[in-house]
Amino acid sequence: MKKYFFIVNTVAANGASLKIWEMIKQELETKQVNYRSFFTKSERHAVELAKQIANMHHEQIEAIVAVGGDGTISEVINGVMDGSDIPIGYIPAGSANDFSRGYSIPASPLTALRTILMKKKLIKKIDVGRYKLGERTKPSYFVNNLGVGFDAEVSNRANQSRMKKNFNKLRMGSLVYVGILLNLLFKYKTTNVELNIDGQEYHYQDVWFVTISNQPYYGGGMKISPKANPFDGLLNVTVVHHFPPIKLLLLFGTVFFGKHTFFKGVNFHIGKEIHILPETKLPMHADGEYIGTSPVSISIASHKQPLIVSKRK
Repeated sequence: MKKYFFIVNTVAANGASLKIWEMIKQELETKQVNYRSFFTKSERHAVELAKQIANMHHEQIEAIVAVGGDGTISEVINGVMDGSDIPIGYIPAGSANDFSRGYSIPASPLTALRTILMKKKLIKKIDVGRYKLGERTKPSYFVNNLGVGFDAEVSNRANQSRMKKNFNKLRMGSLVYVGILLNLLFKYKTTNVELNIDGQEYHYQDVWFVTISNQPYYGGGMKISPKANPFDGLLNVTVVHHFPPIKLLLLFGTVFFGKHTFFKGVNFHIGKEIHILPETKLPMHADGEYIGTSPVSISIASHKQPLIVSKRK
């Protein structure tokens, strides 16, 4: 008999994910669902758990379900990107939950669970971004966005901030990002960046950041790439350049509504294979987690990942 395998991030949203898990567990017991649960103990542990489950229990799997934030679902998908067709479910229990926004997954954990448990599930195969930091490194994957430059610097400092945990307890974690953004705004040095997209070269000066998107949202609801579609076989590139600091602050205020597209100095591209070559090494993030410094090569993975969603998109 097939069963559901749950991977629970014990520290997502500063531990609030465990309370959500208790609610999910009660629903599973009430419905007498056949399941097993696994709990992360460290960063990247969800990758290893997903690999082990996929390899050891392949024939028993109804779905592997990630319970946590954007980093958790990203790690789980990294763990099964070996060409298998194991369906992945997601129950949002993080602080940003941009994955649920971009992939038609209910924001309510219980509603998301009921979608996953349906006998006639709607499973769609999503695009997954693939990146390599050097010729000798193994590829890794992202499902939301990969950022190079200023946004990655803000994200990295926020994740290291002691204040983030305290603000997350008050459901005000976004204020940490705002504070760090304001602190860096007049200190950050822009640079020149060369992009190669499907063989076409582009040169930009005074670049703040470059974001590669598989779906529209990042940063807790900012619509950075309004036209990004996780089912079209393409990645969307956003380049922000030639902005004075105050104008950049105004830009961020409009991103939540996708209105930054009207600014001169915001350029968009689409492609399947992207190489980012800044003049200076820049910090980078994938799905909100620091991954190192540029340069980086990015492409669409050949394997599309089956995902349980709630409605057609």
